[in-house]
Amino acid sequence: MSRHHSHISSAIKIIETAVAGEPLVHHLKRSFAADKKFGSKDRKSITALCYNYYRLGKALPEKTTEEKIIAGTFLCNAESNELLAAVAPELNEKIAWPTEMKFAILKTVTSDMLPFAEELSNEIDPKKFSLSFLIQPLLFLRIRPGKSESVIEKLTEAKLPFEKITNSCIALPQGSKTDEVLVLNKEAVVQDRNSQQVFSYLKKQNFPLPKDVRVWDCCAASGGKSILLYDLLHGIADLQVSDVRANILNNLRSRFKDAGIKKYHAFTADLTTVFSLVPPQQFDLIICDAPCTGSGTWARNPEQLSFFNEKSIEGYAEMQKKIASAALPYLKEGGLFFYITCSVFTKENEMAVEYLKEKFHLRLLQMEYLKGYEMQADTMFVAVLTK
Repeated sequence: MSRHHSHISSAIKIIETAVAGEPLVHHLKRSFAADKKFGSKDRKSITALCYNYYRLGKALPEKTTEEKIIAGTFLCNAESNELLAAVAPELNEKIAWPTEMKFAILKTVTSDMLPFAEELSNEIDPKKFSLSFLIQPLLFLRIRPGKSESVIEKLTEAKLPFEKITNSCIALPQGSKTDEVLVLNKEAVVQDRNSQQVFSYLKKQNFPLPKDVRVWDCCAASGGKSILLYDLLHGIADLQVSDVRANILNNLRSRFKDAGIKKYHAFTADLTTVFSLVPPQQFDLIICDAPCTGSGTWARNPEQLSFFNEKSIEGYAEMQKKIASAALPYLKEGGLFFYITCSVFTKENEMAVEYLKEKFHLRLLQMEYLKGYEMQADTMFVAVLTK
């Protein structure tokens, strides 16, 4: 068996043993650990084949796994590909053709990648969104206050290619070994370009907040947005963070320690139940980065699209309403409620905001999509509401 056919065979095995819900990166790591015959170049090639397969989304369902791997490799590359030259030379000859023509050769169209486009917000361009699945997003860093000069110097000395997007945002190729060059969380935070913009309302409007502002990040996960807000407000006086998962809060505590955040209170809370315990206080600002379909991150995690069932949108939408409804009674009069998702679906975003406005008599201050599919980043939705 040739090296290329061996790589395809290994990719097929990995794809056909994948489990819905498990990140592909974890499945790949475990698969390679169980089969140590591959060197780093082999692993890189097999990994690319797996991602190429998933980047097709829901297109070409009648094809075999091998055929979809080859089709994905054809669509995801614009220069001559060694594997394609060996196993599908007729496609390799056309690899530089325009994407639309390449879809025609495969007898499919971009809409086949996302057959439930009617669920998308009207703000999202279905074709551009679908085509973004074919391109690996960039790795973004947010430079922390006072660290810009040292971060730039270290990246330059390490000869890591990077692009400075703003004074605090840097883009690098995916897979860049930034943890070998920088002290992550202390000097810079790995954070998507649009995730860095979710609190833009505070900067644009210069919104007045009290000196001892009380903040609750009610779906904190590993704390990335709390660290961002901490930096924007030059050190939050009273920070409460919660998540339903105790283990993720352990990760948060570790990141907070690295980031130099000492004054905070972390607690577990399941805001989908009425029995969840929340400290009896009112907050000036609540961050609700709600669990969602993750559809805005499908270019980064294409395996999620492959396993996705559109019926789950309704389930996520109901959960988001429960979580936001449980958190909003703790918002002070005149306080700010940030409702955030990495979803592109109307039911999770605009419809959720309308529900919250009506139920709690809220005023909408800002609502926007941060369209990552136009800049190799994630797509985010942000709404800012007040009582």
